[in-house]
Amino acid sequence: MTTFPVLFMQNSLVIALLAALLVVLILHAGVSIYRGRTLRRYRRMLYRDDLTGLDKTTYLEQYFTDILVGIDHDVEMHYINIDNFKNYNDLLGHQFADALLKQFAQRLHALSAPYFHIYRAHSDQFVLLYPKYDDYDIGSVLHERLGEPFNVENQSITLTVSIGRYDIPSTPPTFYECLLKSELALQEAKKRGKDTFFVYDDSLKRRNEDAFKMFTSIKRALEEEQFYLEFQPIVHVKSQRLTGVESLIRIHDKYQLHFPLDVIAYAEKYNMIEDIDRFVVETSLLAYKRFKEAEVPLEFISVNISSQEIHNEKFIEFLESQRVLNDLRPGEIVIEFTETNRLENLDAETRFIKALRDAGYKVAIDDFGTGYSSMLRLSNNTLDRIKIDRTFIKDLADNEMNLSLVKSMVHLSEIFDLSLVVEGVEKESDYESIRALDIEYAQGYYFNKPMRAEALVKTFSKKEKGKA
Repeated sequence: MTTFPVLFMQNSLVIALLAALLVVLILHAGVSIYRGRTLRRYRRMLYRDDLTGLDKTTYLEQYFTDILVGIDHDVEMHYINIDNFKNYNDLLGHQFADALLKQFAQRLHALSAPYFHIYRAHSDQFVLLYPKYDDYDIGSVLHERLGEPFNVENQSITLTVSIGRYDIPSTPPTFYECLLKSELALQEAKKRGKDTFFVYDDSLKRRNEDAFKMFTSIKRALEEEQFYLEFQPIVHVKSQRLTGVESLIRIHDKYQLHFPLDVIAYAEKYNMIEDIDRFVVETSLLAYKRFKEAEVPLEFISVNISSQEIHNEKFIEFLESQRVLNDLRPGEIVIEFTETNRLENLDAETRFIKALRDAGYKVAIDDFGTGYSSMLRLSNNTLDRIKIDRTFIKDLADNEMNLSLVKSMVHLSEIFDLSLVVEGVEKESDYESIRALDIEYAQGYYFNKPMRAEALVKTFSKKEKGKA
């Protein structure tokens, strides 16, 4: 027979176990609630932009398909960028710029509710999903409303926006493809002067694909050392005596690229031009040293670089190191680049030219007369040599307008004590015309085609002729 104390102890143990189980259940429920709240808070931190209060595009990326299904309508994706917003950061500070950005986002959100979906991509860029209704022109509405003044710290600020639009098809591509196409349209809008709107089409994609192919080809050619130089002789016009050479960059045919305009333009755009210029300088000066050792009768070498080098503080230092390495005099080296087409670059260009000339180098402007500021350069006395573009020389004897222009350039070169080089002399009539004008130097197929270094040595070396 079980005694009362034993029964009490057994019952107490059961109660204690039940109590412990209840505590565990309560704690587990509390943890679950806390975990749920934490997850929601984490999702909010992950997807919500703290400054503007908008969802980030990471949210759109995560739930893109679900969002499109929920809209259940044809959808436009608009990529919106505030033009020149960096100026407000730089001039008025981050606090002011953040306040302006917050007001912009609030207005954009007010425009979007309840039918639109608006997300912050980064900084001053936003993505809007808009269900298409009839012919309602949301682009014009956005430009009009977002162009109304904002008031920040008692200052009235008027912004402009560029917008790229992609019409998402009924069978939508991936989020990334939609975003890329709307961004390509945005870039095209900005190219057209900003404060405008552009709708993506397939031709834009093809241009982008062509640009990417060019980019990868140039990058691969640099990595595989597929660039090389040819040298075009420059002659004294009256005697037709060789006096100098111009180095011209080329690339092996397997890449099916053409020089110099298209490749150089892409290399400048995608920040690969510095590597190409370094190759040109290094290879040109080494070749010139070997020409001299082979007794090729040269007075100078003209080296082409990109006009972007005017902003490169290390270029002249690199040029000096290569000159010293090859034991050359700076006066034998002519640095040649095309005159800038942007007036805001003139000050930087003037400083760059002055630094080159102070170091003893000669400076030539290629295609003189085709840019915006030829006369300004002359008045500043910043040049040693100008090159007359081939477009002025073609059929010179039969083109009175071009003949008058070239005569004017000859006269200016005399006034400012500049040497003059004519490019693109291809026919005897062209040669006779420039000879009659008393022009000092010329180059072109009439004299010699560009040639590899070995061919130039073989053609002009006194040592080679002595062996023969």
